[in-house]
Amino acid sequence: MQNRLPPLQWLRSFEAAARHMSFTTAAEELGITQSAVSQQIKALEQFLDQPLFLRRARSLRLTEGARHYLPTVRDAFALLTQGTSTFLGHDPERVVEVKANTAFSVLWLAPRLHGFLHDHPGLRVNLSTAMWDADFTGGYGSVEIRFGRGEWGGEVGQVLSPVTIFPVASAETAHRITSVEDLANETLIHISSAGYDWERWLRAVGYPDIEGRGGHAFNTYVLTFDLARRGLGVAIAHEVLARDLLARGDLVRLFEREVPVRESYYLVGPRHGGMNRAAEAFCAWLRGQFGLSPT
Repeated sequence: MQNRLPPLQWLRSFEAAARHMSFTTAAEELGITQSAVSQQIKALEQFLDQPLFLRRARSLRLTEGARHYLPTVRDAFALLTQGTSTFLGHDPERVVEVKANTAFSVLWLAPRLHGFLHDHPGLRVNLSTAMWDADFTGGYGSVEIRFGRGEWGGEVGQVLSPVTIFPVASAETAHRITSVEDLANETLIHISSAGYDWERWLRAVGYPDIEGRGGHAFNTYVLTFDLARRGLGVAIAHEVLARDLLARGDLVRLFEREVPVRESYYLVGPRHGGMNRAAEAFCAWLRGQFGLSPT
């Protein structure tokens, strides 16, 4: 054990699951399955010969040993990222490392990123979705857009946008749906990382018993929206993510009733404080996009 280290992917799964307190959300972030995250963490626990999580029916908690181990793992990733950047000859002040889940990156950020790059031609953006590097460091610009409840082991984020949910479908599918009761005859497309969204919306509008004609489940809104756009079912949407698709008519909102959820989109800065010039510029731009004060 003295000269052995666990595989890097085991540590990535542990860090992501500890940050989100969810194997499912960690899996979406890392681009792997929930069972793969679970297996890798079990393998790490066997390697360390002690548990890292206290598993409950619908929640996770870090063990005392894991709480002490987690900062070491995070700092190791931070050191690797900064060292690699220096080795490659990058100017850290001109690079912002942006981390966001796949859906936010594809559906919201990518269509707007040209505006930031146009206004800051000397800066470079490194966007990470599936494989995440370090957590946050002081000297290297790293910011993250997270979706959750703001509970990340002491790290503080700024709310970018609250979230409400509502059903969406293709124009052809929407044409035959005139009431909530009609959903009983439709295929409901579920997002596995937010498995209760359909249940929450249906309960809120007074139809908790509707289950639809079976359904599909996927781990990213990129897929659920695409299937709905193709007429293969009805999906649940966040306005932030569906905004452009709704504006283009690729998706149609079915009902006016929207239901708020506890989760929000957060902007989180470097864990050790301090941002480089590129990260400061990106955060100011991002806040402006959501109608917040730049500082």
